[in-house]
Amino acid sequence: MRRGRLAGAFGIVAWGLVSAAMVGVGGVAAQDEALSDEAYERAVRRLRSADAEARVAAAELLGRRGQRRRDAVVPLLRERLREDDDWRVRASSGRALGRLAARDAVPDLVRALRDPVVDVRVVAAAAIWRLPDPAAVPALLELLRDRDASARQWGALALGVIRDRRATRPLVTLLDDAEADVRTDAIRSLGRLRDPRAVSPLEAYARDDDHAMDERIEAINALSSLSGPEKNDALVRLIRHDEARIRARAVQALGRVGDALAIPALRERREAEDVRTVRAAIDRAIEAIRRRAEGGGESGGRPLELPPMD
Repeated sequence: MRRGRLAGAFGIVAWGLVSAAMVGVGGVAAQDEALSDEAYERAVRRLRSADAEARVAAAELLGRRGQRRRDAVVPLLRERLREDDDWRVRASSGRALGRLAARDAVPDLVRALRDPVVDVRVVAAAAIWRLPDPAAVPALLELLRDRDASARQWGALALGVIRDRRATRPLVTLLDDAEADVRTDAIRSLGRLRDPRAVSPLEAYARDDDHAMDERIEAINALSSLSGPEKNDALVRLIRHDEARIRARAVQALGRVGDALAIPALRERREAEDVRTVRAAIDRAIEAIRRRAEGGGESGGRPLELPPMD
């Protein structure tokens, strides 16, 4: 998963949670050696210390090494996230809850999405990305309008993994964001939502010469992930685009998701295509669609009755 300039802008506090969450995707985040009884008691005392630095260190330690004592550790960290008057402690506690995959802490993480300090908002959104929950959607939608670009980016990312289509239109508004990282993650999250209402904005984004080519390619990737037949119509239109890289990616996308109805358009494009690599991509796409249909896709297993290619 790409993490751009914005996502890494908040140093160890936010980035540490991201790293832990990335390790934990597909399984439980890696934990250091478990705490001894003595070390645990000492960390709990430090978590209640008058010294904010001590509380930060204790939260970090409990997040890294408290998995076996999770039932006791999580309520302590939730309290710090809710009530501590030092933003560094709140952020470290949110990070620790993400490391511990503390799903029961989601209500406190949702509340932290509205924290006055952006570092805490970012950490909370990153934790919810690790612990997706529809209950977080309203607060994450607010985060998409945050004045800070990193908060908007992490709001978009978290909404993408929750896959709640209430986020479709707000994510579409981020396609006009001033920051490229925000736009790109909004595009990717729209693909994860799979809402066919995103077809038109994603097609328009792919066509827009004012956007960077890598963003336009991401828009085609997202477009190919959407539900419904409208995406195939949009991809067929894009194989006729003036820019060869756009045509090539749209052809590749049709090869992955297109049905037999796309083959005549692909053949027509091949006749007019003057770029060798795009012609080759068209041949591969047609063959992939044929194999998929003959194997029991939309055609129900019946061979396609198509004339041979010249």
